[in-house]
Amino acid sequence: MEKLAKFIDSILIKRVEPIFWLLNFFGIIVLRLYLDKFIAKSNSPLFDLIMDIHNVLFFFLTIASVWLVLSIILKKNPFNLAYLMLWVTLAIIFPPIFDLIKTNREVFWSFYLISSPVDLIWQYVTIFGHLPSGIAYFGTKITFIMGILALSLLVFIKTKKIVKTLLAAAGIYSALFFMAAFPSFFYFFFELLFGKSIVSTYPFEIIQFLAKAKFFGIELADPIYALAYNLNLVYFPLSLGVLSYFFWKSRPKMFLAVVRNLRYPQIMFHSGLLFIGLGIGLITYPENFNLNFFSMLAVFDIWIAILLTWEASVIVNDIFDYRVDLLSNPERPLQRGIFTLNNYAQVGALLFFLSIIGALMVNYKFGILLFVYQILAWFYSAEPFRLKRFVPIASLVSALTLLTVFFSGFIFFSPAQNLEHLSWRVIFLLMITYTLSLPIKDFKDIDGDKKDGVRTIPVIFGEEKGRLIVASGIFASFILSVFFINELRLFWWATLCGSLAFYVITNKKIHPRSFFWWILIIILFYTLVLIRVAFELTF
Repeated sequence: MEKLAKFIDSILIKRVEPIFWLLNFFGIIVLRLYLDKFIAKSNSPLFDLIMDIHNVLFFFLTIASVWLVLSIILKKNPFNLAYLMLWVTLAIIFPPIFDLIKTNREVFWSFYLISSPVDLIWQYVTIFGHLPSGIAYFGTKITFIMGILALSLLVFIKTKKIVKTLLAAAGIYSALFFMAAFPSFFYFFFELLFGKSIVSTYPFEIIQFLAKAKFFGIELADPIYALAYNLNLVYFPLSLGVLSYFFWKSRPKMFLAVVRNLRYPQIMFHSGLLFIGLGIGLITYPENFNLNFFSMLAVFDIWIAILLTWEASVIVNDIFDYRVDLLSNPERPLQRGIFTLNNYAQVGALLFFLSIIGALMVNYKFGILLFVYQILAWFYSAEPFRLKRFVPIASLVSALTLLTVFFSGFIFFSPAQNLEHLSWRVIFLLMITYTLSLPIKDFKDIDGDKKDGVRTIPVIFGEEKGRLIVASGIFASFILSVFFINELRLFWWATLCGSLAFYVITNKKIHPRSFFWWILIIILFYTLVLIRVAFELTF
């Protein structure tokens, strides 16, 4: 027992970097898919985007729920249990191995427990007994029991307390059962939220709720795929919530530094672009409007993926702008020494990966758009290109990057998730507007950019002339909108809003750090006027 205790202590004192943990986790998922799709008799396709992402999210949340129980029982920082939990993830590959040993080349179908509340209680008490026909938890049940016993033994060795050991066993089992029956519990929660009774729930009601995926321009006919798809929409924000909680509990200063570095004006701008794209998509394809819980959740997930994409690009920019920010933005995380360069890069890589997963989960074309965003953002900020050093190219690349966000909104309503029927006038208007307007962000970094050789408009022409040039460009973009949209009724509104924007930029009493907020308010107002006039809508 003493040797076992020393072995457990040696595991608990070891640390693992988040990226290394995730790489190993994905390696184990690949091994599980290898067993399910190659070793066992299977008709599953080699690459199945919806199901593969579902496996990743499901297994992560299952491991995370056990992780949370152990963290509470052992009173350990989640980060300090990361190495142990990496070993726990090996349990993912055991169920198909036990199934293969019993059946000789087949894996049992361990589907979710979709049952009434009474049946779920009975299945919980009997440890996954009384399952519906066609569902077998053979290898899964063996793995669950072995895992619960092993982790309970670990808790006993560490605490020497029977009560905590029993609580750990009950907590781990309950976490595993909750994930196995997640669709049922989610349905019960949803019904209770709206004041409905769940006592007489039938399994087919749960299936009807979760196994339909039709919203906007996206539709899945297969109920199994629809179920996995809808659960993915739920699992993604839950996974982000768990990761955020672990990050906050483990490294609170780092977590708060990332939150404070989100740059909220740009978040609002990105959000606005997404919803403008959604609005134009709705006007173009009104027949595809289908509002329900999961359609709203899909939009929410894409919005989160876009914000993660933005923050990943911020971290790339912060890393390559280190010398600039020492002068212009000393309050940023790297400059304050909260992160090492390696840690900060790992956070950026994790955000990049999560953003792509969140986008691919909704539709692979969203994933392509956000991947293009990241490529352009990398070319903009990073060596060897570092296109931000060249005035016209920098604004053009930024404009192309932002267009991907707008396109993400529009293709929600497109039946084929493409840009068909999107007017070229709208695309060119947005391109010109972004190209002429984006240099407003460069005024706060004049000293740092000058020292680092980044030739922005205020660096080349000075702050006073630079304000005049950028203000003129923004005014011109408002006026051009009238002719691109071919709506002369907008002329006086464009003149008014363009003049206000011109005044804001050229007024020396307004600090450059406030430009974005002022311009954002003016653009929002003009956008509402444009929608009302051009599409003859009323508010």
